[in-house]
Amino acid sequence: MKKTNNDSKLQLVVGIHPESYELTDSRLNKPVCFKQMSQGIETGSMLVQDIDEVMIGSNRLTYFSPNNVAILLSVLNKSLAIAKSISREQFCLLSTVLDFQKTEEDKRAFLDAKSKDVCDYIEAIQTSIVFGYTALETFSNLSIPPDYVYQVEIKSKGIKELYDKNAIERWISLKDKISYILTDIYKTTRIDKHKFWTHFSKLEKYRHEIIHQKAINSTSFYKAYFQGDIFDICSSPEQIIGFFYDQHATDNRTNPLWPWLINRSNYFPVSYNYDSNSFEVVGNLYEGYNRKTKR
Repeated sequence: MKKTNNDSKLQLVVGIHPESYELTDSRLNKPVCFKQMSQGIETGSMLVQDIDEVMIGSNRLTYFSPNNVAILLSVLNKSLAIAKSISREQFCLLSTVLDFQKTEEDKRAFLDAKSKDVCDYIEAIQTSIVFGYTALETFSNLSIPPDYVYQVEIKSKGIKELYDKNAIERWISLKDKISYILTDIYKTTRIDKHKFWTHFSKLEKYRHEIIHQKAINSTSFYKAYFQGDIFDICSSPEQIIGFFYDQHATDNRTNPLWPWLINRSNYFPVSYNYDSNSFEVVGNLYEGYNRKTKR
């Protein structure tokens, strides 16, 4: 085990080369690959994974650090899988009767059962929408460098407004963060020309309808969840993150915020600035470590 001297972060050396690393949970932070170079030749490397701890009563729980974006995407995908299962098994089978007037069962019991299915489905879809949108917000805010400044020209007034990172997070809409700021930070092509951008626009609309409900007896917005494109809408956050991942990862592999993405080339964050003076060996996995070390 190693501890960085700058921020007292506890880390575990989990391997030497990226090729030898075995992924156990896609919700965890990726290990960082530190490479030591001499005259352009690699002379050594190691994979280092962050470790965190929490006290539960008098017991200490130690674990690999989760990835903030990956946790949110995981909630999205689990809820979306539930919604798809309900839709397939309760609403879309050719043999399924949906109209209570056509059922041969007890009509009240039939209506009760279908109403439960609808509520379970809406719950799963809304969870997917809210957590997917939050995943994009988190990804966007974490992507903005501390010294980044966003400039908006207001031609009608002949002025320019400047937004620092804090102002961007607070005042700039998520849609503008993604389409203008992230495409600038990651040096990508335009994102609003892709089909998934239309799906994201609907995701944003549906999320706002959930969060900013004004009439308790208004449930008509639920009906949009039964349209044919709802699953594409809920999948748009991962597609957007994948867009930046695909255009950025091969050029700059040093961004630890990237989550593991299924069916993509999962590059490791790489640092070529390895300095042994930046680390302190405090123990190992089998013998533990010196807890007296200042944390």
